[in-house]
Amino acid sequence: MPSFTPLKFAWRQLRADPGQSALVIAGLALGLALALLTASFLQDALWPDGDLPQRDRLVAFEFQARGPGGIKTEWMGDVPTVPLQAALRESGAPMSLSSRVLFTQLPSRAADAGGRQRSTRLSIALADADVQALFGMRPLAGDLTAALSTPEGIALTAQAAERLFGTAQALGRNFSIALPPMPDGSPGGQFALTVKAVLPTPNPNGTLVFDAIAGFQAPAAKAYLKLSDSWYLPNGRLFARLLTGATPDQLSALAQRVMERQPLPPGFPSDFLKGGGKPAYLRALPVADIGLHGAGSPYRRRWLGGLGAAAAGVLALAVINFVNLWSVRTLRRQREIGLRKSLGADAPRLAQQFFVEAAAVAGLGGVFGLLLAWWATPLAEVLMQRQFHAPVVSAATVALTAALCLAIAALSALPLTSIALRVRPAESLAGRSHSEGAASRWLRRLMTTLQFGAAAVFASLAFTVLWQAEHAGVIPRGFDVQDRVAIDLPWEAQPAELNSLLASVRSWPEVIAASAADDVPGRDFSSWYGEFKGAGSQSVSLRIGVDFLPGFLQTYGMHVVAGRLSADHVAEVAQHAIVLDRSAVRALGFASPEAAVGQLLGAASNIDGGRSAMVVAVIDDIRLEGPRSPPQPHGIWPQAERGGGAISVHSRDPQVTRAKLTALVKQRFPDADAQALPVRDMLLQKVVDDARLGRLIGIAGLLALGLAAVGIYALAAYTLRRREREIVLRKLHGAGAGAVAGLLAREFAGVLAVACALALPVAAWLSQRYLADFVERAPVGPFSLWVLLAAVALLAGVTALAVARHLHAALALRPLQALQG
Repeated sequence: MPSFTPLKFAWRQLRADPGQSALVIAGLALGLALALLTASFLQDALWPDGDLPQRDRLVAFEFQARGPGGIKTEWMGDVPTVPLQAALRESGAPMSLSSRVLFTQLPSRAADAGGRQRSTRLSIALADADVQALFGMRPLAGDLTAALSTPEGIALTAQAAERLFGTAQALGRNFSIALPPMPDGSPGGQFALTVKAVLPTPNPNGTLVFDAIAGFQAPAAKAYLKLSDSWYLPNGRLFARLLTGATPDQLSALAQRVMERQPLPPGFPSDFLKGGGKPAYLRALPVADIGLHGAGSPYRRRWLGGLGAAAAGVLALAVINFVNLWSVRTLRRQREIGLRKSLGADAPRLAQQFFVEAAAVAGLGGVFGLLLAWWATPLAEVLMQRQFHAPVVSAATVALTAALCLAIAALSALPLTSIALRVRPAESLAGRSHSEGAASRWLRRLMTTLQFGAAAVFASLAFTVLWQAEHAGVIPRGFDVQDRVAIDLPWEAQPAELNSLLASVRSWPEVIAASAADDVPGRDFSSWYGEFKGAGSQSVSLRIGVDFLPGFLQTYGMHVVAGRLSADHVAEVAQHAIVLDRSAVRALGFASPEAAVGQLLGAASNIDGGRSAMVVAVIDDIRLEGPRSPPQPHGIWPQAERGGGAISVHSRDPQVTRAKLTALVKQRFPDADAQALPVRDMLLQKVVDDARLGRLIGIAGLLALGLAAVGIYALAAYTLRRREREIVLRKLHGAGAGAVAGLLAREFAGVLAVACALALPVAAWLSQRYLADFVERAPVGPFSLWVLLAAVALLAGVTALAVARHLHAALALRPLQALQG
């Protein structure tokens, strides 16, 4: 049938040069697969809750704290949920429903169908009954209302039921949770619960994620509520549905007015509000806007924007490659095109033919792109450390792929049709070929230049991000991490259990020292500050978020420069002792470390009731802050005993110690997700997002370099075809291999030079802008010079490899064949 003629010709063109066709289709498939994965990731990160009922009226509250001098924290999703909800209700806030959500993680035990005991740790959400309507929760089985309204009731997700019982059919089953002693003196112990409902497993990227959900009817839950009733203790989420006509701004203003009426907590400095501002800030944000504007969104926007730009860039480079390679093929088809025109093919018929050919190539690229995206999803989840919830292959993504393929076909067909329209039938049939024209030639050079420019930017950014992440792992910290291993303990671990674990670890032959503290130093999980007065009357803010047991300083090689600590820290606890670093000594006004030892520091009333702290030792400066924060003066607290926290070990054989330490903790706490890790790896968690971003940009850079290599390869092929007669004549007149190589090199060197001239300033600006967020920066040179030179060397190497084959072909040209056309 005539209507199939263009498609038959398109298939013939694909088969005419299968290697080149495969190269183009593979490039498009890579670009489309990356675009599809990025689209799925964006949907998960920015709009994970698209199926919530009345989503446009569902809001979440966020909290921002103020520090000394007017500094502000980032916005946080946790708010003072208990007092805030009560105050909003009393003030007649324009909301129809609201729910507090408090989270806790508790060890849970149950028997499976065979009577075998199973244990796991559940993330439990405690919520009000309105949460069911707010989030449209529909149980797979059972009654969620009963689960939220009875003391013993609870609802499990299907996934949590599988972990706990070995089956999702858990309705009516019983299990127990281990409750720790409460700060008010209430005893802990085992508490029995009954599964009243089974829920679908929530989207792991959604706003509300949990393993189990219960109400506030149990005595322990009521005690938890009482402890959480503080305006300056953000410890849970608060969600509400706006009344018709109400806006989030109205609710934000009301919440802020309520917050400002609260008195400052005792112990805050008298000049806390000096310079203006509020003690804390509250806002209500639509749940649909949390991804773009909520807590953590500044970094999320940079991360997702970079990912989206990388995907768009790689896809654009793949399209440019397509146009470049197919332009060369179009020039080879001048006789065919001349014959078509002589037989009456007009401009619309030629445009149709080239559009169908381009659509065939783009369509095959789209099919393989979909398959590649589906196949690469597990790898992308590992690389991004995020589980995909939105399906990568769905009706929506197929429609998106089809639309992209049609757009690619239309854009690609335009320059190809333009070349065909310039072909003169008589001359082409007589064997006299014509070039594509000066305008098309310059367009081709421009596109190849853009390819290399994009590759230069990607390469420079990848070098910068990865270099900075590596640098962050080796910055001087004032303590040693080499051969140190650590493991986090579950929070319910009691002091006696911790002491027993330490005794076992210290008995291992490869262990040099072992101790415990509330955290691994420098991981920044414990970041607390307190006001102290030393030699002068000025209050000084010290970072005080480390409580450590005997042996901790020796484990990390922290050097005591003045004073001493006892072997068991009992005397230090009785004295309410503190250990300062040199920076803290200077900040407090002491003349020397020796002068500080034995002195009492005045403390604010919010630190142990204002009890003075005695300086018993001074250590060299330590840096617990990340590379983005300036170093602070530190005060750390010696403790005789503690529970929970992290065990740290200095070992002669870290690998053996890791395995033994993991097994020991899992033996004592079977339901704990415990894994011993090198301390260096734990500290790199502070820059794990930067390292992941660097890897992604690096992958995009490699793809861009590969596509740029194909582009320069196509340019070399076209240049050789266009100038083959000139090359032969030069050789006939005595030109040697060096002259021929120089002729071709000038063409490619110009493209490379222009690409670098355009791209490197942009790359330098982006590199410096990225590094501006860091206090400790990688030594990339002035204006990122070393990074830019590395990118230029990489591009030059890729260019040389890409043109080597065509240079060899130019040197092997036969004069008679070239002169005959």
